[in-house]
Amino acid sequence: MKTLGIATVIHVKNLDHSIPYYIHVLGFSLDFQYGEYVGIKHGDVSLHLSSSLSPGKKKEPGSGHVCIECDEVDTYYEDIMKKGAAITVPLDKRPYGMRDFAVDDLDGNTLVFGKAITYI
Repeated sequence: MKTLGIATVIHVKNLDHSIPYYIHVLGFSLDFQYGEYVGIKHGDVSLHLSSSLSPGKKKEPGSGHVCIECDEVDTYYEDIMKKGAAITVPLDKRPYGMRDFAVDDLDGNTLVFGKAITYI
């Protein structure tokens, strides 16, 4: 078997509130919507948002945690801060070899954006 991709599902309370935050603050774009289930994209990264009204398996909104590798983490950080993003861990170099930060969505789901760094 060859795996071909992954769809990370983040559970939210209300898509009407979550979608604008992901699009206008975090810079994602809408990929698809099927009722109470949507796909959003940022570059090559796809996330799925599922509301509490969506059929199927449900998780508690706010329990998601996703790490996303990116190239221009400093520029992105400054951009979303200006747009009112809920930064929970400020941008900094970490001992595990990343320059990253954490931001929460409206339900408390955490997205970590970071770039690998090398220590000399």
